[in-house]
Amino acid sequence: MATSTAAGSAPRITGGCPWKRPYTRHFSSEPAKGPTESDDTMADNEKKLVKSCPKLESGLRLGQEGIHACQLGPFSSPIYWTAEEAASTTITREMIAEKRRWIFDLLNDDHSETPCKHCHMVVLKEPEEVRFDRLGHIDLAATTTCNLRCTFCGYTQQDSFAEAQYDALTVLRLFEPEDVVWDAAVDFNGGEPTLLKDFDAYIDYFASRRIRVFLYTNAVIYKQSVYDGLAKGTIRWVCASLDAGTPSTYNALKKSKRYTDVLETITRYAQAGNQGGGQLSVKYIFCQDNCGDDDVVGFTYAMLAIRPQEVWLTFDFDPLCNLPGDCADFGGHDYTRHVAAYAKTYLMLEKHGLNAVHFPEKHLAVVSLQGKMLLESAKAEIARSRKGPRHPTINLRLENFRDADGARAAGEAAGFSVSPLRIRPPGQDWQAISLAGKRLALAPACTLARRLLAHPELAGAEIVGFFDRDTVLHGKQIDGVTVYPYAQLAEQAPDLVIVAVPEHHRKDIAATVAKHLDRAAEIAVFEEHCEEQTGS
Repeated sequence: MATSTAAGSAPRITGGCPWKRPYTRHFSSEPAKGPTESDDTMADNEKKLVKSCPKLESGLRLGQEGIHACQLGPFSSPIYWTAEEAASTTITREMIAEKRRWIFDLLNDDHSETPCKHCHMVVLKEPEEVRFDRLGHIDLAATTTCNLRCTFCGYTQQDSFAEAQYDALTVLRLFEPEDVVWDAAVDFNGGEPTLLKDFDAYIDYFASRRIRVFLYTNAVIYKQSVYDGLAKGTIRWVCASLDAGTPSTYNALKKSKRYTDVLETITRYAQAGNQGGGQLSVKYIFCQDNCGDDDVVGFTYAMLAIRPQEVWLTFDFDPLCNLPGDCADFGGHDYTRHVAAYAKTYLMLEKHGLNAVHFPEKHLAVVSLQGKMLLESAKAEIARSRKGPRHPTINLRLENFRDADGARAAGEAAGFSVSPLRIRPPGQDWQAISLAGKRLALAPACTLARRLLAHPELAGAEIVGFFDRDTVLHGKQIDGVTVYPYAQLAEQAPDLVIVAVPEHHRKDIAATVAKHLDRAAEIAVFEEHCEEQTGS
C-alpha cells in the first residue's frame, strides 16, 4: 500500500509511513509562545498578533475519516465533516472558510480546547495576514482500497480496505487557480491512488492549478499520466514502494505476483525523472521477512540498473506503534537484522555511486524515542561497517565554484549573513558589505529565501528573481518577485546569487547555480546559523 496517512482517527501507522512534509510558513510569522517566553513579552505580542497556522488557513485533509485541515502523524485537527456527512452535504468554499474560522477562534480562545493548540505548526501573525479562502497543502487519502496485501500494513492486519464515501475531486474543484497559494502541494496517497477511476482527472486538476504533486504508489499499475507528469515536472516526486529484492520475497510479503510489473513501472518512471522535471524515489521498508542477503543484493543491483533519482531506506515501525511514550527500548522487538540489512544496502549502493537517503528527520518515526534509536543504530552500523579510507564530503560553505582560469569548479563559496550584513570571502574573515545598487538573485524559491527577501538589509538591492528547478513554480510571483528556471540565471545578470536553503540541500543547489551562472557573478551561501554572531 502506498500511504502517508498515520495513526489517530484514521487507521494506525503502517510500515515506512512518512511524516508530512513541513509546510511553508508566512515570512512575517514567528513561532507561537514557547515555555521560556515571558508573560510581558507575550502580552505585548497579543496586542497585535493572533495565533494561526498555514494548514489551518489553506490546508485540506481529504481522508477516509472525513474532511478537516490536516493530520500530522497521530495529531489530527478537528473534523469539519465526517465521510458520511461529506457524502450527503453540498459543500461550498464559503462553508470551508467558516469551518477554518471556527478552529481559528478556538485556537485564539484561552478558555477553549483544541488539538491545534499543541501543534508545532502554530505561529503568531498580524490579523490582516489571516485568510481562510485559499488552497495550500492537500492531504489526499479518501480511499484505502489497494491491490496488494502487505503483511506489515495496518490496513491488511485490520482488513480495513474501503472505497471513498465522498467525491474529493468535487471539493477540490471549488478552488480556482487564483485561489491557490504559491507553494501549494498535495500528498496524494491512500490506499493505492492509481486505482481511483478518476486518477487522471486528479492529476489534470493539480496541473491546471499548478499544485506540486507528491505521489505515493506501489507501482503495480503503470500510468502514462504519471510518466508525463514526471517528465514535465508537474509531478514533483513519486515514491514507489518495492520492499524486496527477489520475486519470492515480494510474493510472500505483498501477497501478489507482480514483482516484475513493479520493476517495469519504476524503470519507466526513472526514465521520465531523468528528463529533469520530477524525480522518482524507490522505497525499501526493512521488515522481518526481507532482510536476507538475497534481497539486499537483488534490490541493490536492481537499483543500479534502474537508476532512480533517489533510494529511500526505512524500517517497519508498526510493531512500535503501541508502545508507551516513556518506553526506552523496542518493547521486546528485535531489530538487529533490520539494522544490519539497512547498513549493508546503504553501503552497497554507496560503493556503486548511488547514495541512499535515510528516512527524513521529520519522518513520523523519529517523533518517537524508538524511531530515533533506530535511525541512530543504522547510522552507527554504517559507520562501523565502512572499510578503507573515506573520501571527505565537500563542505559547501567552503566552495567558490571557480578554478584558476575563472571557470566553475568545486572550491570555496563565500558565506553570507544579514544580521549584521556581511560576507566571508573564501579563506578570509567576515567583512561588512553594501548591497546598494546590486542585482541580487535568490535560490531556490523556498521559505528561507522568502524570509531573507523581507529582511531590511536587502532593501537597497534590486532583486532580479527567485530561481528554482521546479517547473510548477516557474512564472509564479512570490511577494512580487518572479520565479525563473536556473537556465535564465545568466540572462537576468545578477551581481550576487544567494543560496538560501537548509544545509543538506546546499551542495546540490549551489552546483546547479554555478552551472548556469555567468562567470562575472558571485555565489554566496546564506549561513543562518551565523546570525547574531560577531566572530568568524
